Amino acid sequence: MHLEGNSISRERLIQAGIQELEQNGPASFSLRRVAQSCGVSCAAPYKHFKDKQALLLAIACEYDAQWSERQKRAVLESNSADPDVMLKAVCREYFHFLLDNPNYCMLATQTDTATSKWHLQHLLGESSPTRRLINEYCAKYGMPAEISNAKIYLLRGLLFGVAMMVGTGELQLTPETIDPLYHEMESVFRS
Repeated sequence: MHLEGNSISRERLIQAGIQELEQNGPASFSLRRVAQSCGVSCAAPYKHFKDKQALLLAIACEYDAQWSERQKRAVLESNSADPDVMLKAVCREYFHFLLDNPNYCMLATQTDTATSKWHLQHLLGESSPTRRLINEYCAKYGMPAEISNAKIYLLRGLLFGVAMMVGTGELQLTPETIDPLYHEMESVFRS
């Protein structure tokens, strides 16, 4: 990924956008600063992205690609075919992914944006690996399929909320705070 004259790759803009997001958050995100950090004109990002929202959506897609890899690794490292074990591993990894990427939380929870709508479709879509694991879990215990949506929302709210509280410093990341989270996370599925 190198610059040739005034041309710039889409990937370089996404990476610069991630840095901009980390420094200024989604509310103050600026395409002008993204272009400036890449050493190109303010118009250059528009060769790849219609507007700021399109770049934010591309950043969300990049975060989701990273999450997908971590999710696969969590399932493999669980060394189990049991949905209980795999789901616990994926949920724990998702929590750590949220801690590692606090702006992912902010992007995914913004209201009325293409980014948050895309995130919800991706998270809850029938092709989502997490959705499949939850469906397997519910089937194993004879729970109706419609219960899985409620469980996804409960779990997502719990994980996002605690990750944001850790991110703001309201909660410290210690066994005393995290162990109850894992216990509550498991109770979401037992009920």
